[in-house]
Amino acid sequence: MRFSQVQETRMSQPSLPPAMLLRSFLTVASGYVMTVLSLFSTFLLLGYLLFPSFVNFLSLTVEEQETIMATDPWSAIPIPMFCLAVAVNCLLCATIGWLVVRTAPFAFFPHAVFVAVLMFVMHLQTIIQDTPAKKTMTLVYLLCFPVSLLMGAKFSANRLIETTPEL
Repeated sequence: MRFSQVQETRMSQPSLPPAMLLRSFLTVASGYVMTVLSLFSTFLLLGYLLFPSFVNFLSLTVEEQETIMATDPWSAIPIPMFCLAVAVNCLLCATIGWLVVRTAPFAFFPHAVFVAVLMFVMHLQTIIQDTPAKKTMTLVYLLCFPVSLLMGAKFSANRLIETTPEL
């Protein structure tokens, strides 16, 4: 195809209304914000409810917390708490993926893929900046959360395809 034919093809496609584009942006942005909030709220909620050592860690000064997290993060966040928080957060990410597909105005699954890519990049930046002692935790986030979000989105997209009547 020549350049002029490609340009004509692009110009013949209908443009999306601004309200639909705004809804698309808000779907992706809210999905990303919900995943970040779910990570922090899961750790805080589980820490306060089930793990008193984590509450003691939170009562330290910021400098003391940073020192502990740089040298031995497993003393601040016990392994059972970490595993439980990752499992709960994987379920929350799958639910968020399901919601992103349900609220997207068009291209349902690609919206969830975009949120998963944003999560992956966020955790990738974090793992690059982390101390060697903390890299294991962030690597688990990097691998588990975007995948669980995509699994929830795929389940939702499959349900949409199954329940949508053919025209």
